[in-house]
Amino acid sequence: FDDPDVAECLSLLHDKYVVVPADKASNNFVFICKAHYYNCLIRELGLFDHTGNPTYSLITQSKPEIIANHRSVLHSFGIDLNTDNENLPSLFWTPKLHKSPYKQRFIAGSSKCSTKPLSVLLTTLLAAIKDGLHKYCSMVYSHSGVNQMWILKNSKALLDNLDSHALKTVSHIKSYDFSTLYTTIPHAKLKSRLRTLIHSSFFSKNGKRRYQYLVINKYANNAYFVKNDSDASLKYSEDDVVRMLDFLIDNIFIEVGGHVFQQTTGIPMGTNCAPLLADLFLYSYEADFIQCLMKQKKKKMAQSFNFTFRYIDDVLSLSNPKFGEFLDFIYPKELEIKETTESPSSASYLDLFLEIDTKGNLRTRLYDKRDDFDFSIVNFPFMCSNVPSAPTYGVYMSQLIRYARASSFYKDFIFRGKRLTAKLMKQGYQAPRLKAVLKKFYGRYHDLVSPYSVSVSKLLSDLLPE
Repeated sequence: FDDPDVAECLSLLHDKYVVVPADKASNNFVFICKAHYYNCLIRELGLFDHTGNPTYSLITQSKPEIIANHRSVLHSFGIDLNTDNENLPSLFWTPKLHKSPYKQRFIAGSSKCSTKPLSVLLTTLLAAIKDGLHKYCSMVYSHSGVNQMWILKNSKALLDNLDSHALKTVSHIKSYDFSTLYTTIPHAKLKSRLRTLIHSSFFSKNGKRRYQYLVINKYANNAYFVKNDSDASLKYSEDDVVRMLDFLIDNIFIEVGGHVFQQTTGIPMGTNCAPLLADLFLYSYEADFIQCLMKQKKKKMAQSFNFTFRYIDDVLSLSNPKFGEFLDFIYPKELEIKETTESPSSASYLDLFLEIDTKGNLRTRLYDKRDDFDFSIVNFPFMCSNVPSAPTYGVYMSQLIRYARASSFYKDFIFRGKRLTAKLMKQGYQAPRLKAVLKKFYGRYHDLVSPYSVSVSKLLSDLLPE
């Protein structure tokens, strides 16, 4: 800044505070006392606690030595490490303002680090393996009527799943959450479980090889299996994938205050493939549990888990009153899972609030953790910003689609729609253009609003009255 007064004020702010985005609301910035911020990092690392923290170990190996080793091993995998990535992840945290009292979400900043290229590659390869597992489980479900794939992509997938299975009535609802999932997964079990999944993707149950390689399609940014040899330059065998995965898990380092720590338990939240590793690790136990029930000729019991869903560390169980009794049989003892159900007939899950009515019908409406913030959040662009107006007004369309998909009742859709409309109007959006978007929404996505049995004029008068 050219203005010395402004530069001095910013310098004073930086001396006293750390400025970080709020968890769940990254467009909102929080000023945190620097001493408090550092103390939270120190406690997480267990530096001044005589018991320490089993997740992190302070090491004597230097940063240049670690990066040199990474460069050499990545080169053996056919991956070049450019100078931008010659770094180690830095540990930081963001405040969870929707919690009472406030809590911290610790993240390893891995946007530029020595394992970044490897993590990106593994993300593509593991995504292909996960897709293959989805297809296999769908085939098993269609033949046996038993679902062993609980993984969800998002809340829309949950709604689609419920519609496709014509779940007419629901008797019970339970939701659960894994505490500190990423930092409690044992490395030995993670590697063993994923090796088994990777092997099952390349071989049939009878031991016959199904595929030779996973090939990267660099133009579509995905991967696919090939049965025979391939002349593709980016092809990876089962052994290649396992070796890369083992190396990544064994070489998780973070840097804090000039000191280097090795993460000896769990996976860092921040590396590209972390969600896939956690997802596949938990899936391996869930699938084993269902398959064990089938081997014991307990098909009816296995089917009672058909309406179980999981998005990373959030679990939802429908019409299975005994689900909680089986948690210790499904998941490894190292992981802590706790119930988060709101009441015997309702639960919040992802961005949905689900409720069973008196007739046993499952009703949904939108749920937003940010509603619990005691301040107004910034989450949509302002018209005075440099964002072009066309995509800016597109925000209105996208949010109306989201609200309609999530809301079983018109009153819940309108409640959200009114709040959105008022907020956008305050941020400089023009009523005539919002009306045009609303009409377009009604025409293009009439299937979403048809259950409400309202006309476009009714929708306009409720959201944008004259």
